[in-house]
Amino acid sequence: MVRYSFLIAFFILLNMLAQSSKIKNPINTGVNMTVAILAVDSCIIVGDTIVALYKTDDLNYKESNPDDDPKRFSIAGLTVWRGERLAITIWGNDSTSDKKDGFLHNEVVNWAILKNNKYISVNMIYRVGNNYWKYNGISVVDSVKTGC
Repeated sequence: MVRYSFLIAFFILLNMLAQSSKIKNPINTGVNMTVAILAVDSCIIVGDTIVALYKTDDLNYKESNPDDDPKRFSIAGLTVWRGERLAITIWGNDSTSDKKDGFLHNEVVNWAILKNNKYISVNMIYRVGNNYWKYNGISVVDSVKTGC
C-alpha cells in the first residue's frame, strides 16, 4: 500500500512540476499559404521554434501583440530551425466552422520565436510577398531578425 501511495504521489508531483508548453500543433483547415525562410540572424539557434500566430478574436484590436498578450493568439504554422533553408505551411481559417481556427485573407501574420515558453517577436525581411496571409499564397523571406 505504501508503495502505491508513493507512486501516486510521485506522478502527481511530476505532473505539477512539469513545464507546460505553449506549442499546440496547428489545425489543418484545408487552406494554407507557404512561406520559405532562407536565413535567420545569429540569435536564432538550431532547435528554436519559429511560429506564425493569428489573432483568435477581435481583429480590430490593434494594440495587442504576442509578447504582451499571448492568450489572444494561436499558432497557425510552426517549424523548428535546423540551420538551413526551410518552408513553413501557415493554415487559414476553416470557413465551414463557427470558430476562428486560422488566418483570414489579408490578416497580418505575427511571427515569433518560442523560447522558454515565451514568444519573442521577430521581423521578417521579405524577398517575395509580404506579411499578410493569402489563400494559396507563396512568400519568400530573405532573413529573420530578432533585434537582439
